[in-house]
Parts: sequence; C-alpha cells; structure tokens
Amino acid sequence: MTKPINELKSTPFTEVIELERIVTPDEEKRVDHIFVRRKKICKRHPEGFATEEIARFDIAWPEKPKEELKESAKEEVEISTN
Repeated sequence: MTKPINELKSTPFTEVIELERIVTPDEEKRVDHIFVRRKKICKRHPEGFATEEIARFDIAWPEKPKEELKESAKEEVEISTN
C-alpha cells in the first residue's frame, strides 16, 4: 500500500519557495527518490521570519497493466505446448 504524498504549499500565513529539487530514478525499487530544499517565510512575523528545510521522500512508479501480464502468460503457454 502506498502512502499519499502531500507537498508543502503556501498559505495565507506562510510562503513556501522551492530552492532546489533533485529527482533520482531507481529502477531496481521502481521509485523516484525526491530531494527538495525549500525556504519557508512567515508572513505574520513583522520581519518576515524565514527558515530553510530539506525534505526527502519516494514516489512509486505506476504498476504495469495486468492485461499485458495476461498476454505474456498466454504466449508462454502456447510456446510450452508446441
């Protein structure tokens, strides 16, 4: 079961600015490793208090359609019977 990914967004109280995003695909695990560096600025603070944060998470690749798997299984059966 996959967990939903909710990325941080700007709100009326906080502004979010993405500084860097690196996407690294991993074919073995069938996921994309995401590295995000962003700056959060508090709009309610008189001086515009800012912090920088780093987030790392994985996004799973979509699964292959089951129809393709069924077709390949049929082909294997036909080959083995001949």
